[in-house]
Amino acid sequence: MSYLSRIAVPASVFSHESSLMIHGDAYRDHLLMWKLFPDSPDAKRDFLFRAEQGANGHLLYYLLSERPPQAWHPAVKVESKPYQPRLEAGEWVHFSLRANPVVAKPKEKGQRSRRHDVLMAAKTEAKAKGLPAGQIQEAMTRAALDWLARRAAAWGLEIDGDEVQVDAYFQHTLHSKGRRMRFSSIDYQGMARVADGDKLARALLGQPAAAPHSSLGHALGFGCGLLLVKRLP
Repeated sequence: MSYLSRIAVPASVFSHESSLMIHGDAYRDHLLMWKLFPDSPDAKRDFLFRAEQGANGHLLYYLLSERPPQAWHPAVKVESKPYQPRLEAGEWVHFSLRANPVVAKPKEKGQRSRRHDVLMAAKTEAKAKGLPAGQIQEAMTRAALDWLARRAAAWGLEIDGDEVQVDAYFQHTLHSKGRRMRFSSIDYQGMARVADGDKLARALLGQPAAAPHSSLGHALGFGCGLLLVKRLP
């Protein structure tokens, strides 16, 4: 059984936990989500989430989990329901996804490939070609859309790139155990047609079919990879 939850954390709760504030917002969110599952501190992560900015400085999260979350503080509001998504081929949905899109490229010939931010890789290539600023931004957006388009079919969706909005590109910095880590995220949203209800259900549960170009991206423990859809009339 999976659960889809809406979590509201008042500013008064997290602002007093100084240990959460020094590692960066993405790591703070990661730690707050783990606090919702106090019975299994050593368990393997079995949830995906997305952070949003709520009203009055509150934090708002959407959480997909295999266990029902539990509020760790009386002021934390948890609204959960069992989640078994079922959509039929031919239906139209509005989808949204915050993702960490990456591309694997070898540093030098003969070396192992390393993951690179898709948008920054496109920016670097465009600059090397001497393109003007406007065309560089277009190249970055096109690279982000290409990453999505290569995966949509594996998620059971037919997506028209002209109907997809790409925004909120952000580079995150985490501080943990004396190390500094970085990753980027970008938000996708738009309309799509359901091509395969079973594939879409698996993707919505965070378990897309194991195939090339099917993953929901990386940084899954830090607020990326939660695909949400809303059926359109």
